[in-house]
Amino acid sequence: MSSTQSNGLSATMRLRKPNLIAIIGTTGVGKSKLSVALARMLNGEIINGDSMQMYHGLDTITNKHPILERHGVPHHLLGHITDHSSEYSLPQFECEAARVVDDINRRGKIPILVGGTHYYIQSFLIRHMSVASSEPRTLTEQEVKFLDNCDTSELFTKLKEADALVASKFHPRDRRKLRRALEICWTTGRKASQIYAEQKQQIQTREADIARYRTLVLWVWSKPDRLNPRLHARVDDMVSKGNLLDEVQEMSEVYFSHDPLPDLDRGIWQAIGFKEFLPYIQSGNDEDRDKALHDMKRNTVKYATTQIRWIRRKWLVSAAEAGSDITTVLLDASELSKWDENVEQRAAEVATQFLNGQEICSSPEGLEDMLVPAQDKDNSARPDNWRHFACDICVDDGEKFVCVGEERWKVHLRSRRHRQSVKHINERQAYERWKASQQTKVDEQCN
Repeated sequence: MSSTQSNGLSATMRLRKPNLIAIIGTTGVGKSKLSVALARMLNGEIINGDSMQMYHGLDTITNKHPILERHGVPHHLLGHITDHSSEYSLPQFECEAARVVDDINRRGKIPILVGGTHYYIQSFLIRHMSVASSEPRTLTEQEVKFLDNCDTSELFTKLKEADALVASKFHPRDRRKLRRALEICWTTGRKASQIYAEQKQQIQTREADIARYRTLVLWVWSKPDRLNPRLHARVDDMVSKGNLLDEVQEMSEVYFSHDPLPDLDRGIWQAIGFKEFLPYIQSGNDEDRDKALHDMKRNTVKYATTQIRWIRRKWLVSAAEAGSDITTVLLDASELSKWDENVEQRAAEVATQFLNGQEICSSPEGLEDMLVPAQDKDNSARPDNWRHFACDICVDDGEKFVCVGEERWKVHLRSRRHRQSVKHINERQAYERWKASQQTKVDEQCN
């Protein structure tokens, strides 16, 4: 393609849809660092796409990029929610982010959306990912009281009564999603499953409108065996410098000032680090401190794993459905010594190609498979796959292990965890049979 053709194509694309660059990836992989570097190169401004960083406070725990390291680059939707009793919502983010992106584009700058709350970013970039926010009524005081104070099992039961089909879509202990689905049923007076079905039908009739913007998505990725030690070290650093403990102490006073106490699985209170260290702040015991440190490291690594799974099972599938308006590029951040070459320089090169309408190489050599979706279709969007499977062998928090969908059930049955559990049961049963046979021999000799 010639330079003249590329420029002409670029101009046509910009007339059709505005440009947007998004940076996704796991916690601690360097997304914020890259966003600032890219914004300085491209005359861009940054929009925060991390739900925990929307809230004021807990700057260390939520990993807000230090002000000095922002180098004067404007940051939007960062720490602007000061009411910690409220829960920042997806519809609120979509509305605010759209306003900011449009304003940045209007001023001739490049909007750069960055964050690890991938369902926020995905729902914003791809229109059909969320239920419309226009709701005909607000929740009653009694409904709010129930949602705030009920057990998760009660929430699941209530959702099954309102919409049994959509209840089967979510894990019975996923409080946030169960709550949101029930809120939709109550505020709209309709079943959430019906709304999802209508949205799917609508999107099939207007495929050209799936993507809100012409978007370049930069996926900053690292091999887990390189990333996990960094995540552990970062937690140690937060604690050793005292920032984390000071923040938990300060926010705990706000937390305990509420009556009733806020749900630790909602709003700012669910940030990894706060609920883990809260018992230690109350007791001061070294054992609670050690447990909090261990739990925070474990939960941070677990969250990073979940983020990777989301990108491969959700984002890559939806991006493929959106067609040419969305391009996803993988940046390998495994080797920190090669950060400039593999991440920053590569990102700048790709972004320039994207803005000029040129062809882009989407992955480094040898990592092409990472950009292959982990499934052909998003099974969570298929009602025929909304089914719970309970394992009689494996246990989570004292209860049977439950997964949603036949595909995940098959994965569980092949997992090392399940196979080890089956092996232990078989060994135990074999031992019991041997023990019984030995007792039989003893009884025969006695007779």
